[in-house]
Amino acid sequence: MAPGALIPVESGPAEGLSIVLCGRIFQMGTRVFKFGGISLSTPEGRLAAVGHCRNGVSDGSKLVVVVSAMGRNGDPYATDTLLSLVEGSPAEERDMLLCCGEVISAVVLAGALRSAGIPAKALTGWDAGIVTDGVECDSDIECVDTGPILKALGEGLCPVVAGFQGRTSRGVITTLGRGGSDTTALAIGAALEAEEVVLWKNVDSIYTADPESVPSAIKIERIGAEDLRQMSWQGARIVHPRAAEIAVGAGIPIEVRSHDTGLPVTRVEPFVLRSGRYITGVASGPPVVQFTAEAPGSERPRDFHARVFGLVAGAGISMDMFSVFLGHAMFTAGAEDAPAVRNTLSAGAVQFSEAGPCAKVSIIGAGMHGMKGVMARFSATLRDAGIDMLQTVDSHATISALVPLADRDRALAALHREFVER
Repeated sequence: MAPGALIPVESGPAEGLSIVLCGRIFQMGTRVFKFGGISLSTPEGRLAAVGHCRNGVSDGSKLVVVVSAMGRNGDPYATDTLLSLVEGSPAEERDMLLCCGEVISAVVLAGALRSAGIPAKALTGWDAGIVTDGVECDSDIECVDTGPILKALGEGLCPVVAGFQGRTSRGVITTLGRGGSDTTALAIGAALEAEEVVLWKNVDSIYTADPESVPSAIKIERIGAEDLRQMSWQGARIVHPRAAEIAVGAGIPIEVRSHDTGLPVTRVEPFVLRSGRYITGVASGPPVVQFTAEAPGSERPRDFHARVFGLVAGAGISMDMFSVFLGHAMFTAGAEDAPAVRNTLSAGAVQFSEAGPCAKVSIIGAGMHGMKGVMARFSATLRDAGIDMLQTVDSHATISALVPLADRDRALAALHREFVER
């Protein structure tokens, strides 16, 4: 692997992502731009992207561009449109097809850049040195061989890289899951030790909450990378959670800019911001179902807990919000996985009950670490709103509660008023 390759060594929402940069290649003046599919879905949007790139190289900076597939579901080359063509196909074939959307986008934008006088070269994810771990349709980036990108930059070209994809060390093409182009951009930026990564989005800001759920949400002008990571993992649709993990580990400044205006809207700083509110925002994930399994009297609780979690994990089902108490094991699973959980527990002769649909609502802020009374305020806020907490979990930067799905938006609004608007 070339010097400067990015090697993730730990990954996951609980542990975070650490990276080791092999060697120290400082690419001062190198910037990474990432354009989303909506930004590139029309000729006008692509023209605006070309203008942003022209401005990006006007001061002599070297530029690497990462792109998503053009458009949304229903548009010819959008990821969901392609996915609808291969329902029921093997995962490896879905990966082969889905990567085409980003490749088309890269070729089209590279041509538009050349037409505007900016030398450019389209690269697939694997041509750009993206090596994945081989998990079909949901890979992690294992490392980035920076050689191909550095070669293109050395030839005076602007590499336009197809995001969301890569190839394993054995040559198998895989994709990175929803929002994976953000991850590609951050991984390349980290591997190059770029000056900054700019995410061009069709938004006017990152907000303290989803404005659709909380109309009083406030624009965030600066956010720490750790808070960005936590908000992403708790369900905020800001950047892909894995991209946020890399942002924490790499320490690279990130700027979110408006594709429409070209103006910066939110700056992501590679450190914890200690000024201002200690709660950065509130967020909620997708619908889930809470399962409570009860041990028979003949089975020791520790054996039962291990058996239940082992059964569900062995079925390939992702769990969250784990709790154990005496002869009970409690956890949540995505609503779409609920039938599989029921079948798995029943096949294992496990007695269980369930509640749902539910949602996990969270307050996020690395600044709350060590502060007293936050949980008391959190629970009192939901009580005063007439909302029951079915389960809770916390970390150094989050406090979360499981609530009935019907109460999700009211819970978010109440927590936002208490912790953000005051």
